[in-house]
Amino acid sequence: MRHLDHLWPHLHILEELKRRGVEQAWLVGGAVRDRVSGMAEADVDVVCSETDIGALARKTGGVVVGRRDATVCAVLSGLGMPAPMAVDIAPLTGGSIEQDLGRRDFTVNAMAVDSGGNLIDPFGGEADVQAKVLRLVPSAPAWLPYEADPVRAVRLLRFACSLGFHIDEDTAAVTKGFVKHRGGLLIRVPRERLGKEFLKGFESRPHEFLTLLDGYGLLPLVLPEVEAMRGVAQPAEFHPEGDVLAHTFRVLAEVQSRGKDTILALAALLHDAGKPVTARPHPKRDHVCFFGHETEGEAIARATLTSWAAPGKLADRVAALVRCHMTPGGNVTERTCVRLIRSLGAEDAERLFALAMCDARGSMGEGTNIAEARVMLHRVMENFSEAGAGAGAHALPLNGHDVMRLLGIPPGRAVGRVLEELDGAVGSGEVRTREDAERFVLGLAADRLL
Repeated sequence: MRHLDHLWPHLHILEELKRRGVEQAWLVGGAVRDRVSGMAEADVDVVCSETDIGALARKTGGVVVGRRDATVCAVLSGLGMPAPMAVDIAPLTGGSIEQDLGRRDFTVNAMAVDSGGNLIDPFGGEADVQAKVLRLVPSAPAWLPYEADPVRAVRLLRFACSLGFHIDEDTAAVTKGFVKHRGGLLIRVPRERLGKEFLKGFESRPHEFLTLLDGYGLLPLVLPEVEAMRGVAQPAEFHPEGDVLAHTFRVLAEVQSRGKDTILALAALLHDAGKPVTARPHPKRDHVCFFGHETEGEAIARATLTSWAAPGKLADRVAALVRCHMTPGGNVTERTCVRLIRSLGAEDAERLFALAMCDARGSMGEGTNIAEARVMLHRVMENFSEAGAGAGAHALPLNGHDVMRLLGIPPGRAVGRVLEELDGAVGSGEVRTREDAERFVLGLAADRLL
């Protein structure tokens, strides 16, 4: 066994567990893999000789998580540990650490380190880490790891994207065979487990991840919202690239070229999810149309992300981008930009225009009109910033109380209308100071625009 001195920070965890009465414990999984490869370390996972999950929770002061294959989540601190650390601890599966590792998914994840800092590597995981290859842990039959947990078929592709590893040819063949003959098992998997893998896959290389999912036959099984786009024809004059799915692939390629942005990637994935259910003959022209697809797409995006147990705020932001994704390509005015900044926030308003540009280029266009509208968006943002005197993009020189005082009116809709008009004037640069704002509001009253 090879000794790993550079794992010493985590060895204190094993020492602390022993001090608490857990006789034997090993570091396993991603933390070992990432330390071996020199990457930023993953969450710390431990297996131990304690078989009674309740006793393990009492000894470590942790809480039991899950029912089947339950683990204990504990925050450990002790002598030699630089800071308290969250650790997932599982009972040993099988009679030895080697048997436990033999039940894992890929060789790069089937390594352990004992309390002496010795690497336990029965399947050549270290060599595969160095070669950047993903290989199934040897088993009979070969697809047994997938039978034990079908989500591993998706995780394989996620690791390929997030780690930048390539997939061993035999593992690729076994995986495709499993999907073809036993892929129906994935339909029974809770959507939140699949969502966890999708979100991680989309963090790094969204186009690559979707391409792998499609190439391995997984789209119909685990992402039917996207599979439904296949074969949905679009007018060739607007979409020479092909059907809705081909377009989505191209948009994701544009997104990936811009760097990591999970929100943008998810919005790109689902921006046209409403087209399959809204496709119908155009009432006046000789081609299909998709009226209302952005509204349908918003509902699909929200339902998809909710089923994945994604954070509610993430679902809201992605759904809002899907709903608005056509706006930057239309007749954009300063008032349009103001409304987008107010409804989406400055960050997502900027992201919306990036989505629209990727959408245009995914249709083999240049997006010149979107680029011009984006300049206007930035100008409106600058106007907000100047008028807010450093108070933030949402600041206005006057509030509702100021309006009521100036005009001598009670609370009501008229106050809201005045603030909306003032908002537009600030965005256009017409109003920059409090004095400008007071003159503007009094002018509205004088012109009987209230």
